[in-house]
Order: sequence, then C-alpha cells, then structure tokens
Amino acid sequence: MKKVCLIVLASIALSVFAIGPSWAGSVDKLIDKLVEKKILTKSEATELITEMQAEEAKEAKGKKEVAAAAKEAPKTFEIPKWVENTKLKGDLRVRYETQDTKGDTNPDRNRERVRLRLGVETNINEQWVAGFGFATGSGDPRSVDQTFEDTFSTKEIRLDYAYAQYTPVAWASIIAGKFKNPIWKTEQLLWDSDINPEGIAANIKFEPVKNVELFANIGGFTLEEFSDKANDPYLIALQPGVNFKLPGSMYLKAAGTYYNFNYVEGNKWKSGTTATSGSGTWGSGTNTNVAGVYQYDYDSFAGDIEFGITKIPGPVPFAAVYGQYIHSMDANDNNDGWLAGLKFGDKSIKDFGDWQLSYNYRRLEKDAWPDFLPESTAYNGNTNIKGHKGLVGFGIYKNVYLSLTYFNFEHIQKTVDDTQTVLQADLNVKF
Repeated sequence: MKKVCLIVLASIALSVFAIGPSWAGSVDKLIDKLVEKKILTKSEATELITEMQAEEAKEAKGKKEVAAAAKEAPKTFEIPKWVENTKLKGDLRVRYETQDTKGDTNPDRNRERVRLRLGVETNINEQWVAGFGFATGSGDPRSVDQTFEDTFSTKEIRLDYAYAQYTPVAWASIIAGKFKNPIWKTEQLLWDSDINPEGIAANIKFEPVKNVELFANIGGFTLEEFSDKANDPYLIALQPGVNFKLPGSMYLKAAGTYYNFNYVEGNKWKSGTTATSGSGTWGSGTNTNVAGVYQYDYDSFAGDIEFGITKIPGPVPFAAVYGQYIHSMDANDNNDGWLAGLKFGDKSIKDFGDWQLSYNYRRLEKDAWPDFLPESTAYNGNTNIKGHKGLVGFGIYKNVYLSLTYFNFEHIQKTVDDTQTVLQADLNVKF
C-alpha cells in the first residue's frame, strides 16, 4: 500500500510544478494526512518532500536556462518598416491600332500592341520616399508600347523611372533621378505622357487663404550627354500656378511656364543621323534644321488653364474646358501653338458604368516647340501640325475599362493633302 501511495505521490510531484503553487500546498496537506493515518512514516514523508523540493529546484533552473537561451538567441526575422510602407502598382493595356496617311504610297497600317507598366514606391521614413518602375518599350521616350510581330517574339522591358524624393516640410519636396513629369499640363500638346524627365525638380504647394492654392514646379532636366562635348543640352523649367476652389464644386486652375533650353541650337537631333531619316530620340525632323542640326534653342513661354465642375447632379457628374498656349521666343516665324478642348462624364474611370468623353483641337507651328517632346500619336509627334483628337472611355468592371481614341491631323505647311488618321481601341486594366 505504501508503494502505491509513493508512486501516486511521485506522479503528483512530477506534475504539480507545472500546475501551480496552490496544488503544491494541497500535496503537502495530503502527505500530512497520510502520516496521520500511519500510511507513511515521518521519515518517508520527509524524504518525499525533500525529493519534491529538489525536483522543484531542478525545474526552476531549467526554466531559467531556457529563458536565458531564448534571450541570447537571434531574434526572429522582422519585416522592416519600409517594406510595410511599400506600394506596388501597375497597369496593362492591349491595343488595336489602324493608321492611314494620305499622299503617300504606303498602305494602311494595322497592328496590335501591348503596354505593361509596374512600379514600386516606398516610404523610407517620414521625409524620404524612393520609387522605381519598369515598362515595356524599346528606348523611345515617347512610347512604351510593344508591337506584336516577329513570330511571337519576346518583348523588351526597361527601366521607366527611378527616383528619390525628399520632403523636408509638408508644402515642399525635392525629387532627383528619372521621374514622372512634374510640370502640370492640361493635355499633350507639348509633352507626351510617356516622357519621364531625368534630372532634379522641386514642387511647392501651399494654401495662403481658404480655397486658394498656390503652387510652383521647378525642374532641371538633362536632354543629352555627349562624350566629346563639354556643353550638354539641358532644360530649365519654371512653372508658377494657382488653383481656385469656387462655389458649387467648381474650380479654376491656371499656370504659366517658362522653358529655358540650353545648347540645343547647333546640335544634331540625333547623333549620327540626318533629319530626313524621320525617326529617332531627338525628334521627328520637322523643326527648322540644316543637315539635322537645330537652328534654335526654343526658349518658350507656355500657359495652361482649366475650368471645371466636379459634382454635377444628374447623368453627367463632371465637366471641364481647358486650353494650352505656347510661344517660342527664339524662332522668328511659325513659333506659336495652342490647344482648346473639353471633357465630361466621370472625372476618372474606376468602376463599372463610369464613362468619359473628351475632344480637343490643336495647332502647333513648325518652330513653336522642339519636335522631340509632343504627343507621339499626333502625326508621329511632329510639329507643323493641326487637327483633332477625340476619346471615349467606359468602365466594364472595377479598374477595367475600354477606350477608343481618334486622331485626325495634317501638316500646316504642305504641298499635298497629307492628312493622317489614327484609330486606337484599348483594353485597360489597372492594379
């Protein structure tokens, strides 16, 4: 009987320490009761209690050793805060395009194209942001589309932008690298939307009084780097502007921009080519040039203005009219350009049923602006053009929409009817 009791008590002793001190006290009372009933002798009880205390000390020592080892062991991998603050974004566009140009011997051109853009942006800390993105493309700064061709060939993906942005105060920031165009514009008369300038820029925005926002964009952009020349072409842009929030959900936004081009005059529009080749990074060959050499620097003054209503009751929730103007101070003639347009529907297409219509007419004279910057689809990105652009878009699902864009342009100075029409049907997916 004693052996049975000892075995039972030993089992209790082994587990009691994991249960807690209240149960330990109960075991002591049980041992006393067994001594009182003469089931155990006092010496046996003392021996059992001593063994229990030794086991307790051994258990406590083991726990301390485990805790110390855990403290000294390398910490479990933790995700850095900047990773938690990282955003991934992108979009995919599949396009069918048809193009016809009168007065040439080429047949209509029909092609399918794809565009993929993927970007990452992370808040390094409270004041610094870094970002980079990749896009399909062939190196042409005015297009990241890839044409379906060459018997299912793979398509190129290149660095689209990479920048670091510093925001020392809430109303001002500085960005350096290759980045989205900081110059505010209402349309693509002067800048193709795919162009991401390279250099450094500053953005200032503050509200001195209620409903009046003042802003300024300043940029220093590298245009070209010549290994055999000290004076590389570059551009300085200064843009002050104002945004008025008017009663009835109306707004009026306007800005003027001074463009100071340096060392463009006297340089070829693409090293090693001539202006008659009709392609290349340095323009379309429509500015005044001799043997591919620019005759002007194209210092210019531009203005943009937009008036809109953002919350209209009824089926048309948004409407706006806008315009752009450009004047080159270097060229003596054919040095003006302008654009006028309107858009209405939803301000942006995000969900099923969202829609938008837009139309603009533009005129860009031969030497109003460098021919390596305007919208590439408007007569191949030429200057010396005038014509129409219309767009309709409709959301078919959340972040998925269809769009149809029509271009009809001709040259201002021409000898024959050379009207070019382009129709683009797009499936757009944002993520």
